[in-house]
Amino acid sequence: MASQQLEVELKLELNPRDASRLQTSLPETLARGDRQVLDSIYFDTDKQELRKAGFSLRIRRIGTRHVQTLKADSRAGAGLFARDEWERDIRGHQPVLDDEVAMLRPFVSSQALARLRPVFRSVVQRTVLNATGGGSQVEIAIDKGDIRSGRRKRPICEVELELKQGQPAFLFELARQINAIAPTQIGVQSKSERGYNPAGSQQACAIKARPVSLTTGMTSADALQSIAQSCIRHFRMNEAIFSTRDDADALHQCRVALRRLRSALTLFKPMLRDERYEALRAEVKWMATTLGVARNIDVFTANLKDQPIPRTLRSARKDTYAKARAALDSPRWRAFMLEFVEWLAIGRWSTQPDDVSLLKEPIKHRATCILDRFLKRLKRRGRHLATLDDQARHRVRVEAKKLRYAAEFFAALFSGKAEKRRKAFGQAIEAMLDSLGELNDLTIASTLRSDLALPQDDAQTRRMRKRLLKKAARQYDTLLDLKPFWR
Repeated sequence: MASQQLEVELKLELNPRDASRLQTSLPETLARGDRQVLDSIYFDTDKQELRKAGFSLRIRRIGTRHVQTLKADSRAGAGLFARDEWERDIRGHQPVLDDEVAMLRPFVSSQALARLRPVFRSVVQRTVLNATGGGSQVEIAIDKGDIRSGRRKRPICEVELELKQGQPAFLFELARQINAIAPTQIGVQSKSERGYNPAGSQQACAIKARPVSLTTGMTSADALQSIAQSCIRHFRMNEAIFSTRDDADALHQCRVALRRLRSALTLFKPMLRDERYEALRAEVKWMATTLGVARNIDVFTANLKDQPIPRTLRSARKDTYAKARAALDSPRWRAFMLEFVEWLAIGRWSTQPDDVSLLKEPIKHRATCILDRFLKRLKRRGRHLATLDDQARHRVRVEAKKLRYAAEFFAALFSGKAEKRRKAFGQAIEAMLDSLGELNDLTIASTLRSDLALPQDDAQTRRMRKRLLKKAARQYDTLLDLKPFWR
């Protein structure tokens, strides 16, 4: 029968050209294992029913062995993976599912399992090293190769650090050593996801945030980790696209992911405050601001519609995109990402909390308190909305975004009878944010026109501002008239 185990690892991505340098530059004290060629075939139906159910199935050839592995979706999303895995030796190249059928039957029909076929293949050369320190043992696997689907090939190069025994902190110590030798990025995709997902290819589209899978049985600490990991995954998936080409939508989604992450840190601030909290949050703000400069130019350009794009504007876009990519590829940001994932997993806020009851509090109760608190903040900020100046109105917009993100994060906790009210709340706050966003765009456009020496259209701007202020004020009133879905 297939054995079950819990796999815990940190995944890093790097440029294939750096793989050899990494292997030769790692300390000689690391015990080096054998090199292996791992030839893996992934199976699914034509409709990808296994993937949609949250599973991957592969048969990996290692020498003369054929190892079949069934994996359930990772519950993490940002480098650290903890996933259920069933592994067994089989004969031949076809799946043998006699023991796994019972596990799959609630999710995938027997008819679908009978239609499994190869859908893609990964071929990598794996170099295994073993590191020990402070009573901890970590296996380091360096994989270099490609994923093949039909005639399409995509290179893959990643390092997986798997904790065999001891403390997770040793994983991050090794990860920092590796990043110092060869620039790395936090990995958020398994090889099976890479085979299914064209992210990073020229055809890939920007990826919106997925719903966060929270359950009422979660603690507040578990929920926060799931939310933050989801935000990092959202960011990294779009960063991979933006790093290869000028894609305004991918840039926008990177910034949205960072805004969601900043909001999550604010929502859970009483639980998270430790000596690293403020510095880490400041780094997220730095990157969001850097990307925001480029995003503002994209929005201004889009609002020109059929008008010719001035040369100064094209030049400014090119410059801000270059600065955004430089920031994303900087040692500062790579070091931050490692530090943040480490803090999220084993920071003092979770290992030595000032108030452990905040961590253990059931998430549904905490979510209700958070939503109440931020609705009150929005009510207070938004009074007399139509008469507020630009700065005060911007603060209203910020509070509304935090409330919207909170509603999205906690959506799975309020289903059943609350579902209809939750959707109405989401539509109302989204409508108000759209109007406030247009008002913000007018303010930014005026600043950009001045900075780029472009002509102003003050009369039209005043008319649009007046109309949008009235509209936003009505939408604010409509939102506050709704009964909170969490009550």
